[in-house]
Amino acid sequence: MPNLPLRLDCQARLAIWISTALLFIPVSFYTAKAQDHPEKPSQEIDQESPPASPLETAEQPTASVAAPSTAVPVAKTSRRPAKYDVDHIGQRGIGKGMNLYSLERERALGEELARTIDRHTKFVSDPVITDYVNRVGQKLVRNSDAQVPFTIKIIDSQDIRAFSLPGGFLYVDKGLILAVDSEAELAGMMAHEIAHVVARHATRSATRRYTWDALSVPLRYFGGPIGLGLSSLGGLGVPLSLKKFNRDAESEADLLGIEYEYAAGYDPEAFIVALEKLSNREAGMRHRLARMPFYNFITRIPWHSGVARAYSSYPLTEDRIKKVQSNISTLLPNRKEYILDTSEFQEVQSRLSWSDRPILRRRAPGDRLDGPILHRGKPDVPPPA
Repeated sequence: MPNLPLRLDCQARLAIWISTALLFIPVSFYTAKAQDHPEKPSQEIDQESPPASPLETAEQPTASVAAPSTAVPVAKTSRRPAKYDVDHIGQRGIGKGMNLYSLERERALGEELARTIDRHTKFVSDPVITDYVNRVGQKLVRNSDAQVPFTIKIIDSQDIRAFSLPGGFLYVDKGLILAVDSEAELAGMMAHEIAHVVARHATRSATRRYTWDALSVPLRYFGGPIGLGLSSLGGLGVPLSLKKFNRDAESEADLLGIEYEYAAGYDPEAFIVALEKLSNREAGMRHRLARMPFYNFITRIPWHSGVARAYSSYPLTEDRIKKVQSNISTLLPNRKEYILDTSEFQEVQSRLSWSDRPILRRRAPGDRLDGPILHRGKPDVPPPA
């Protein structure tokens, strides 16, 4: 077949032309969607507030109570969306949808990932701290749609974050506990991560990628030049689709998180306070980026904002704050009081803060060998000579 190389070259050229011609369609679609269809506020039902979740009957630390929300009420409709009706937490089927992972397989995946993290991570071992954080987390889990038990651990790190693994594994960095100002703020951040597990976002995202990989093989090898072009186009569009799924997952975790926080008795507006702190940190990062060469030039490129949003895995924090404020005003009935803070949280925060204080002076080159040195040890054990 003497013309085979020429035919292959023509097919390749045609596939490249198709991919190039359609390159900006996904970007244009997501940009137009972001600009032409702004977020709509959720709807609310006019009904009496449900009774607050009962707290433990054991001796409780002193708690600070927040006043009812003063948010401006919006127009009410006859009913809430059934999927996000806070009165039916635990009966809403959160996490349903196309998923190649069963709950058992998802739990096994999380256990494997957790073992890897545990082997290479230093954890806080103070039982007072670990018991407190676990109790806060388990109270949120009991007031959620969770179908799996949760394991909660505190990482001895100054990073300000919390993250979760499929199947019910939640990790909280020590830096996050020190960065927030109340138990309700901490509960809001933990509830957000619990919501990711409940909605099974990790395995649902993996399912989407695996499905496209399986469908793209026949197109690539048996679809001729058009199939090859569509497969190449899919290679560009699928990342955009997955990133949009991730942004939607963050928004859903924000919504479910404030519902779980509310159901556990906490002030859901504390989550907004935590997001505002995150927004301030991001503003500082943007200020530092503005000093870099070409940064201002890049931001002036047409469609820069839309393209950046389309390729981002997270919604802008400012957008998250606005949407959470709307959801609190429209989806959560007002209560007479909320838990804002406890004396136990302040005690735990103090213990963590003191654990970072230097208590041992190490000699540096040039130090006097006979100078005073502070030793750490049990009170009844004398320091070494």
